[in-house]
This record gives sequence, C-alpha cells and structure tokens, in this order.
Amino acid sequence: MTLSKIATQYDAFIIDLWGVIHDGTALYPGVAEALASLAPKPVIFLSNAPRRAFKVEKVLDGYGIPRSHYERIITSGEVAYEMLAQETTPKGYYYLGPSKDEDVLDDLTQYRSVGIDEASFVLNTGYEVDFQPHDEVKPTLQKLLARDLPLWCINPDYEVVKQDGTSMLCAGALAQEYERMGGRVIFIGKPHQNVYDAAKKHFPNDAKLLMIGDNPDTDIAGAKAAKLDSLLLTGGVLKVQHGKVLNEAEARMICPDATHVLPAFSII
Repeated sequence: MTLSKIATQYDAFIIDLWGVIHDGTALYPGVAEALASLAPKPVIFLSNAPRRAFKVEKVLDGYGIPRSHYERIITSGEVAYEMLAQETTPKGYYYLGPSKDEDVLDDLTQYRSVGIDEASFVLNTGYEVDFQPHDEVKPTLQKLLARDLPLWCINPDYEVVKQDGTSMLCAGALAQEYERMGGRVIFIGKPHQNVYDAAKKHFPNDAKLLMIGDNPDTDIAGAKAAKLDSLLLTGGVLKVQHGKVLNEAEARMICPDATHVLPAFSII
C-alpha cells in the first residue's frame, strides 16, 4: 500500500507536524511532494506545539511549505489560548517552559506571569531549557504542588525526536510527573479530544478523515478516541525508540489501533 492509494479512501487529512513533516530542524525527505499529491483534498496540520498557530506558520514558510498545501494549522498552544481567552477575570500564572514560548498568552491582558506564590495556575510549555535534566525541575514541581496549583500542560508529548536520533523530553513528561505527585493537570493537545474537536469542526460531519502521525500514544490513540482512521508512520519516534524503521507487522504489535502503516510520509 502507498500513500497515494490510501489517500483515495479519504476526503480530507489531519496531519501531525513534528515527526511527519519536520524534526524541528529540517523537513523529512519527500514531504513537499507528498503534500502536493494530496491536493485538492483539504489538509489541516494538528500539532502539539505549545505556541500560537501563526508562529508555526512562519516556521513552515521557512521550510518552504507553500500555504496552498494546507488550509490551516491548529496547535495545542492556539487551542489553550482560545480556551483561556474565555475567562475575563484577571489572573496570574506561573510560567514553566523555555523562553521561546513564554509569549503564548501575551495578547490576553487579563493574564500576567507571576511568581509561584502569586499564581492561580501553571502554564507549562516544556522544560525551562531544552534538554534540561528531568531531576532539575522536580524541586519546582514540589513547590507548585505545595500550593495545589492546577497545571495547564499545552504540549502533552512525552518526547520528540530528530532525524539524527536525538530525543528531547517535552511538557508531557513534566505533567505526568506532576500527576504522579498528586497534582492537578489540564492537558491541551493530542491525544486529548479538545484539539481533535478543534480540527474536526472545519470539515463536514460526513467527511471521511484520516489522521497521519508518528506517535502511537498521541496521534493514533487520539484518532481512535475521536473515531478517526489513522496512518502510523514508523520513521519518526518509533525509529528512535527501536533503533530501526519497523515493518508493518512489527508496528502493529506495538500499535494495533492504526488503520494503516507506512515507513514515511512520502509518495515513494
């Protein structure tokens, strides 16, 4: 089975970004051609990026992905922004994440970044710096727990990987730790339904949709819960976890819920 043959079965596509389209540094091979092959059927990118959609759009521009190849980008950061925008009462939040994403709520004047003692909730986009050792952040989590602060995790990914095999822990790893400690967590992003609902509303109710992703725990599990067919790509996070590109039988042993399995998002 090829991407082209699979695509004929569907009206539109919801596609993950990191691990499918790019690795945070460069596009995966064949991505531009694969996207072009789906036209004129609509494509929505659904990403656990903890930032506004317009920032991700600029990143795709830099990679040379034409805006004509997709209809819109939905990020967990954008969905969190829209949810928090509904609240008008002034609140302070403690920001836990790298400096590159601390502007996610800048347009919402009812919110301000404050210290732990003043905060009403935690906004978690990731570790304080990329590749930070997990144990370095545990003392901060203990302080947050002591105040019983709810933690908004706006990137539920546990880790992301690069094409060279490098992996990096994400906000999901911190949120899981906080939950284990007894903390309250609000997850915004795959596999949770808030982002799938945000994507599905842009298609007719009777449209047959396909979710394309590389992560069984987020992309594929979320698609199943949203009653969507899915295409699992084994050349992303699974390749790093298992040291090779799994064949279909091996992938289905790990992720039996995927409707289709391919090694990469490519027409080859």
